Amino acid sequence: MDNESQTNTVRLDLSSQNQQKVLRSFKHQIDTLSQFILRLSKFYDGVNPLLDKELQVLRGHLGGKVNFTLAEVSIGKLTGLLMDNADHSRQQNAKFQALLEDAIQQLRETPDVPQALKEDSQQFLQTIRQSYASIYTGQAYLEKVLSLYQRALAEIPATQGNKITKPSTDQDEQRLHQQLVCELRELVLQLSGASKDEELQEIRQRLDHGLQRNELLECCLVIVRCLLKDVLKDRKQAERFITSLHSTLNNVSQAVGRSLKDSQAAYQVKVQSNQQLRQHLQGIELAVGEAHDLSLLKQQACDYLSKIASTLDHRERADKEEQLVLMNLLRDMKDQLTLLEKEASEYKQKLLQQKYHSHHDPLTQIPNRYAYNDRVELEYRRWRRYGTDLSLALVDVDHFKGINDKYGHAGGDKTLQVIAQQIAKCLRSTDFLARWGGEEFVILFPQTPIAELDSVLEKIRQQIEKIPFKFKEQAVSITVSLGAAGFSREDDVDTVFERADRALYEAKHQGRNRCIISKG
Repeated sequence: MDNESQTNTVRLDLSSQNQQKVLRSFKHQIDTLSQFILRLSKFYDGVNPLLDKELQVLRGHLGGKVNFTLAEVSIGKLTGLLMDNADHSRQQNAKFQALLEDAIQQLRETPDVPQALKEDSQQFLQTIRQSYASIYTGQAYLEKVLSLYQRALAEIPATQGNKITKPSTDQDEQRLHQQLVCELRELVLQLSGASKDEELQEIRQRLDHGLQRNELLECCLVIVRCLLKDVLKDRKQAERFITSLHSTLNNVSQAVGRSLKDSQAAYQVKVQSNQQLRQHLQGIELAVGEAHDLSLLKQQACDYLSKIASTLDHRERADKEEQLVLMNLLRDMKDQLTLLEKEASEYKQKLLQQKYHSHHDPLTQIPNRYAYNDRVELEYRRWRRYGTDLSLALVDVDHFKGINDKYGHAGGDKTLQVIAQQIAKCLRSTDFLARWGGEEFVILFPQTPIAELDSVLEKIRQQIEKIPFKFKEQAVSITVSLGAAGFSREDDVDTVFERADRALYEAKHQGRNRCIISKG
């Protein structure tokens, strides 16, 4: 009897230890899962105010003391919100809006476009700039842009179509034609950098050889269609990811629900088991109190101990089954979350790549005009707030058209790449260099007074002049002209840019290969 009692006591101790071990393992795995969901939820911060609010509620339920009942309710709400908010990322919307503005601006600056159409284009451009073009509003904007271009095709007489690359008697008109071609070429280069669309490649070749005005407008329509196709493709990818995220969260929600039900059932089994043990122990106590015959008492004690052992065995099997179910559940949840984490990482990487391409010039690999617009607004706000110095400079390659004509566009592209590298070497880490378009670059000099610009710009001019540049074994002489201006009281970005542009024009007028700084 003593040996059997000791054995049963040992079984009780082992069962209690196993139960504590399972509970600790369950708590650790649930904490790990909760922390992963917390980190994963931050990926969607800023997508939608309602989604942000509900994600914050979910983080509250899963942070600290986990409340699965409320978390399950929150996950259900999030599932509905995710289904209702399968939209583009903010980066794609910004890129989409910038490209729309560019297309309208190019139409507005095209010669021979009727004045009424230019006014409509300007009004529509202001509408876009005052709003935020998302995927849903963007389709209407694209239809409006297409209608403006169709009006231009219909209203410009075909007899006025001259080759854009041919010399014009009007210097200003010729310069505008060349600028429009350069802008379109840069836009096509940016689009074709991420896509091998044959239409885009054909448009680039046609731009290199010259187009009639009507042909140019047709090319603009093709570019707009390519933009729309690119946007719709990105939208589908985003929707697929959102659907995958919704499916995984739904599976996690169901798994948590099943886990709660299984835990409740296991708890009831343990309660019943404990009641049976108490009854058996009470039976032993009663038998000892009423015993008059030692042999009868031994028999009764053996019976009760046998029942206790049976109850312990049943409880041990139940614990093992519960642990096995829990491990399988956690393993399944881990596999689903690992897959979701991989998809989220790939999608995030794609968004980062798209943001880089949308803000960098594909030829020179330096920031482009869109990146400049973001940075100049940031520096302007800092200048207004802190009152520190801020200067701006424009760099234009001298006789760049002659380089293109003599060495082809491959030679011109190589020239721009070399110049961008040399300018970057002359700047500080706090300065900002971007390609404005064509053969023109723009530089921001934070915390730099106008009096200190002359030495910096002269260093850039001399470094470029000294470049031992060769193309196909032929020496190529490269010089640049520079115009600069500083921010002063009551200035905005446009007025400073205009002063720098006038200074650049003066540098060209004085013979090129020089720096002019506006003192106004």
